[in-house]
Amino acid sequence: MSEKALHRTQDVLAGNDIYINTSKIEKHYPLHFHSFYEIELATEGSGTQIINGNKYNINTNTIFIYHVNDYHEIEASEPLTMHNIAFNISVLDEQIIETIFNFENEIVIELTPHKLQQTLSLINIMKDISTSLRTNKFMIMEHLLNALLFTVIGSQQSKQPKKKTLLRNEVLQYIHKNFSKSPSLEEVASYSGYQKNYFCEIFKKKTGMTYIEYITHYKINYAKKLLKMQNKSVKEIAFECGFDSASNFIREFRKKNNMTPKEYRKLHQ
Repeated sequence: MSEKALHRTQDVLAGNDIYINTSKIEKHYPLHFHSFYEIELATEGSGTQIINGNKYNINTNTIFIYHVNDYHEIEASEPLTMHNIAFNISVLDEQIIETIFNFENEIVIELTPHKLQQTLSLINIMKDISTSLRTNKFMIMEHLLNALLFTVIGSQQSKQPKKKTLLRNEVLQYIHKNFSKSPSLEEVASYSGYQKNYFCEIFKKKTGMTYIEYITHYKINYAKKLLKMQNKSVKEIAFECGFDSASNFIREFRKKNNMTPKEYRKLHQ
């Protein structure tokens, strides 16, 4: 497995919470990752999208939704016209966030003709709003983004009224951006503005996991991406993902995957 050059993309949000753009890709867009979420939809051309080492065909009805730190690149077989929407998770409705987190891996969806038409209409409205002089344009774009995501992925929630948890979406975003530094429970509870015991209660309600389970789960998933995409040693990956030792990383990895990191890498070569 050859190691590819990897770069972190510029923060196109530039202090805002949402950004929309249309770009042309003639042949190749290099392997990269970023600290925001992203939606990508092609309207012309074809090719292959490689996400965390997994290959998907790019068709004009295929929409991709990237989590923070997803590794992805594009190989165009025909020149592509791509719509991109970058956003912070904090702009999403709680119901949409929970639906997104129900997807264990990258989100790749083939849209029906009806949903594709609705999605493109919303994207075009967002593009028009983004270039307008409206003082409230970002608020409007946030509402349109939520409508777009609801159209694309729907909701897996019950129609029964749901007891609302008080965990701010920014807390999960903070964990995702800082997981490699292994923020302590006390640190994240303080960031949330709650006492530790209460934070633990509402975090479990929000995610279905304890804080330690959640951040370990996130680290292991990130490590899987590195094992498939990079030639770094297991020890290097362990430290990059925030584990304090290679042995601890191997133990946790085996516990969750029934194989060692080396066995996982060999399986995906």
